Order: sequence, then C-alpha cells, then structure tokens
Amino acid sequence: MAHLGAQMVAKIPDDAIAFVRSVFATANTEATMTLARQPSAHEEMLDFQVFAVLDRVGPTRMSGSGTVVAIDTHWLGGRRHWMRWEIADIAIVLVLRRNGKLLWRKIALLQSKRLYSREISVVELEQADFRIGIGRLIDRESITSLTKPRHFSFTTECVYGAMASGTDQVKAITDYSKKRNIPVYYSFYNPPTIPFKGSLPRVSTLPSSPTAIPLGCRVLRAPDAHAALDKLPKGTTPQFIQMVVAVQSDHDPFADHGWRLEAFVADEVMRCHEGRRFKSADDKDLQALLYARAGPINSMIMITMDLPSPKRD
Repeated sequence: MAHLGAQMVAKIPDDAIAFVRSVFATANTEATMTLARQPSAHEEMLDFQVFAVLDRVGPTRMSGSGTVVAIDTHWLGGRRHWMRWEIADIAIVLVLRRNGKLLWRKIALLQSKRLYSREISVVELEQADFRIGIGRLIDRESITSLTKPRHFSFTTECVYGAMASGTDQVKAITDYSKKRNIPVYYSFYNPPTIPFKGSLPRVSTLPSSPTAIPLGCRVLRAPDAHAALDKLPKGTTPQFIQMVVAVQSDHDPFADHGWRLEAFVADEVMRCHEGRRFKSADDKDLQALLYARAGPINSMIMITMDLPSPKRD
C-alpha cells in the first residue's frame, strides 16, 4: 500500500515499535523451531505458536514514551470456507488510541503457507476434519514406527505444498484485494535456514536464538507472490527458490524471500509502508471484514497502542 505520510508515522513512538518487533521476533523463533522439530506440522499449529508467544506479553508500558502496548489474539476457529477459498488466516489489526480515545485502525491480512520437507509428507486437514471431528487422529490402527530414526531435509527445491499457480485461491485473493482495497500478504513458514537437516525422533539440539535463524517466517505481498506463480505452469506447486522478489541485502541472506515476520509488522505496517488505515468504524470494507458472517479470516492479532496525554509546558 502507499506510504501514509510522516504525520502518521510520528504518532507511534519508536520504543513501542521496537517492543513489538522484539515480541514478534520471539514468535517467529517459536514457529520456526516448531517446524524444525515437527516437519509435518500443520499451518494452523504454526499459527498457534505465534499466538502463544503474543498471549504471554500482557499490557506493557514503554518507559520512554509512556505508551502502553497491549497485544490480543482472537481465534475464530471452525470457520473454514468449505465451498470457497478463504482469503486470509490472520488479520493483523493496529489500533492507536490516546488515553483510550480511538485515533485510527490499520489492517493487513496474512495467508499462511508452510514449506514441506523432502522426506516427510504433510497430511492436510480435510473438510471431514472440520465437519466430523478429531476421531481420525486416534482411530488409526497402524502408524510409522516412532522408534526407527527418520531423517528429513529442507532444500531450495522444497515446495509450499498447499499453494499452486492458477488456483481459485489465488484468484479469490486478487479479487478481494481489488474489491475491498485491503492488502493481503503471504506468511511463509520456513525452517531456521536452508539447507536444513533434522531427524525424528530428535537426537540433537536445535538452534533456539533469533541469531541462529537467518531464514524463519517470511512475508511477501500477494501481488509479488502471484507474480512468481504466474511464471509457472498452471497447477504447479512452487518451490522455495521460486518464491522470491528482486531484493538484495548485505545483512540478510534471504531478503529476496520477503520480510522477516517481525520486520514486516514493526517496520512496514507500524511505520505505515504497508497495510490500510481506517479512520471511520463505519467504513464498508472494514465492516465487511470484521462483522460479516462470511468474513474471510480465521483469526486476528490486535495490537493496541494507548498514548499518554501530550506534555504541556
């Protein structure tokens, strides 16, 4: 989305932005390490890892600016769009207030996708899992032995298995963005780095600090991701190496695969380079997103920043 101007940027203090960046960096680490430990984890499970970190924070006052930052998560659950594609898994909502009074809201939508390892497949959830229940998880009479070591790897040829060129979902996301003028982004769950190797059951210690995770969760604008898909034959599942944009960075070896999750939220959305701002609660696009029965999201992360009264001389 177009830059919204320096006036809006100045309303969010730097210490609040730095705090949110730190929290989302931890969330990125948790989701990334979950994928590294459990290569067949569903996207929903990885989303939950992000939510779990955010839920631990609680309202926090910034010592410098006096701004209070509160992060809340809301899981709507069970609202899979069985007859049509969903638009986004997560809505990131920024709410800026001063002493409780609303100043503006801002929204960016994330569609989650996860990278598949070469050796261990992912059993995707089906309509029956949502309509019937979880019985199939415990009804299986035989499974692959857990006592036999299984090795897995992530390479540049690995694919985002729940994504393909020319699908109804790609069209639905494009049409929704045009109709509602709300930007959609892809949130790609990746291992700590590529190439990456692991084994089940786990026998070695995995890296756990952000400095040991040069790749992790990355975010791309939907138009950029779709442009990469358009280069592939219809119905082709994209490889990691194919989902790139023309960006280079001396300090980020994977910059062409998108923003890190924490950089996207703090430096792009909060600094007003990405997302859409809403001044009025009556905006028809906002109403359709948040209140329509068939709203196109499964969950929401709401970041509320409450500014203190300005100091007077």
